[in-house]
Amino acid sequence: MKLSFSLILIALALSARSQSGKYELVISHAKVLDVKSGKVLNDQTLLINAGKIVDIIHTSKEIAGKKNINAKGRLVTPGFIDTHIHPTDVFGDYDKAPEFLALDSLGYLHRKLSDAYLPYGTTTALILGQPEKWLTPILDWQKHPDPQYTDFYTSGAALISDEERTPYIGHAELENPAKAKAKILEYHRLGIKHIKLYYRIRKPEAEAVLKTADSLGMITYGHIGDFGTHHLHIMQALKMGLTNYEHLVTLGTGILTEKEYRQFEKEFTSNYGPADTESKVLEMFLEAFSYIDQHEKHKMEVLIDSLASQHATFSTTIQRMYEQFQPTYFTQPADKLLTAVQLKRCKDNFAILMKYAKLMSDKGIKLRIGTDGVNGGKSLISELIIMTEYGFSIADVFKIATYNGAEAIGIAGQVGTVEKDKQADLIIWDKNPFDDPANFSAARTIIKSGVEYKNQGAANKKSGISIKKYPILLKLTLI
Repeated sequence: MKLSFSLILIALALSARSQSGKYELVISHAKVLDVKSGKVLNDQTLLINAGKIVDIIHTSKEIAGKKNINAKGRLVTPGFIDTHIHPTDVFGDYDKAPEFLALDSLGYLHRKLSDAYLPYGTTTALILGQPEKWLTPILDWQKHPDPQYTDFYTSGAALISDEERTPYIGHAELENPAKAKAKILEYHRLGIKHIKLYYRIRKPEAEAVLKTADSLGMITYGHIGDFGTHHLHIMQALKMGLTNYEHLVTLGTGILTEKEYRQFEKEFTSNYGPADTESKVLEMFLEAFSYIDQHEKHKMEVLIDSLASQHATFSTTIQRMYEQFQPTYFTQPADKLLTAVQLKRCKDNFAILMKYAKLMSDKGIKLRIGTDGVNGGKSLISELIIMTEYGFSIADVFKIATYNGAEAIGIAGQVGTVEKDKQADLIIWDKNPFDDPANFSAARTIIKSGVEYKNQGAANKKSGISIKKYPILLKLTLI
């Protein structure tokens, strides 16, 4: 009898030991946000193995894992997804950007780029435009993700039609439709799945890009509709089949006729002076919304209805506009020369932009975060706070920053929600943003692919890399 009882105890001990090692990470007593519905589920336990969520169960029972995190009732959400970034913003833009990424600095640069995003909860980011000479290492980062880095996807260079002026290093010129088709086929062979059209592309080349990319199952995005009526407009691109658009502010300038644009330009100059600085150009984008709201509101409503009927998506990039004239949680106004009257105009214009952004969202156009700036991770947090100040609910902005982005990139089956079998990219919030939007900027624990992220600081380590792995870069280095 004593022997049998001892055997039972041993069996129980062995069973407990095997259970304790069954999961690599267990997060218990968590409030889990379902970003699709906006509902928060209480007292959930997340069981994680091999970087994925194995199961989510409602239980007060303790389940031991190799690593355990007791959330103690804290909110758990998906990691953030930024659908519009540029490594040139981090490595040095325009004349400061290097021609190629040096072999002995690739580890350092990978860390530097990730440090602009991951410490703030951005676990996935889409690069929409970069120098083509940087493609080899960035594609390697895309193909071999690491839990201690943001997952980066890339579109290659932003595509433009040929022009007289020297193109920016992050652009690729397409001389004709045949060259446009060849470029997409080249990108597809390299493993690129996302394509970016820039507003300086002509209709024939744009049509060739869209047709070829669509036939290959690639996703195309377009920064369409900047100032000037000779450029491709959003409505034209929509009729061609483009449904993913960049930067909300392009809506305002993309519907003006030549006559309307000239009148608007005069009004802007009379109120602000010449648009001779970056801040003034961005303020001009905002002023267009005031002009349209007064004179062309019906055109805007028709465009929004057309976008909604095609299930379009739009990236945000509102922090970059807002910071020109208003302080944010991490910046002071960039334009320090605004008069009191001009400052009020900027505030009013931004409110009109956000009115249309809310209308777009309400009509079913999927907004997604696209920061497009130097401080991408901080900017994303700021955008969420700003949106709540202009009518978006906390649940709205969480969905915009997670699931909507995952859908637009084509990876909603992997990330963007806290669900069974999804990648374990998670944020555990010290303070709940549902209690106060300011808590978006509070401390948080980041889980990347099932591993707790340990912030390594400001990209202060360099690592070597095999020259054999990057023969193209070796050739560039020798040149």
